[in-house]
Amino acid sequence: MAYGFGARSHRVYEALRDRIHKGELVPGTRLPSHREMAATFGVAPMTIRQVLARLEQEGVISREHGRGTFVRAQTMPDVLVVADEIPVRTLLCAHVTDAGYNALEADGPAAARTALESAQAIALILTEVCMPTREAGVAFISLVRQRWPHVPLAAVIDQPGDLAALYGTAECPVLILTKPIRALHVQEILHLALHARQPRLSPGQPPNGGLRLCDQSC
Repeated sequence: MAYGFGARSHRVYEALRDRIHKGELVPGTRLPSHREMAATFGVAPMTIRQVLARLEQEGVISREHGRGTFVRAQTMPDVLVVADEIPVRTLLCAHVTDAGYNALEADGPAAARTALESAQAIALILTEVCMPTREAGVAFISLVRQRWPHVPLAAVIDQPGDLAALYGTAECPVLILTKPIRALHVQEILHLALHARQPRLSPGQPPNGGLRLCDQSC
């Protein structure tokens, strides 16, 4: 479910976003009024306002005063998926793609560094920690946080202590995704990293299932 949405808002959000991503609503298309869309989807106008606010925040639509709401041309950000295990990398890439983003694959730290040094449009790094060892993953995360501090990073962990070496260092905070990997949690990571401010949580407190935030007090 989209982060912060109820079931009805999520249904409308998914329907509109899918139609836009599939090209059924092309850039420049003017969307119907709030009341018309509310009647079409069988929801309250306030639900439509919430959905359109989220889509506008994500750059999918633009609302122009006095003219209406229009579909924008899409330039989806790239998400770098770093994992040495093919099944894990494939699953993460599938969830990223299904959420409407471009997935770039790297089979380990060396390939990821090459991608970061050559690509300019990477908006998020989604990296496994144990690849193949915990130490290698932690070293990679530390390097990324030092050299590319402007790029959000989410770490995929096997055990709660996988990132213990980073707690209390300048390389924290990082978003944390625990296994087993769920599409919902990947979607929330994408939203938190690319479209929303991270909420303030108590150390180690999970906002939803397998999604956690780590800060320097962990």
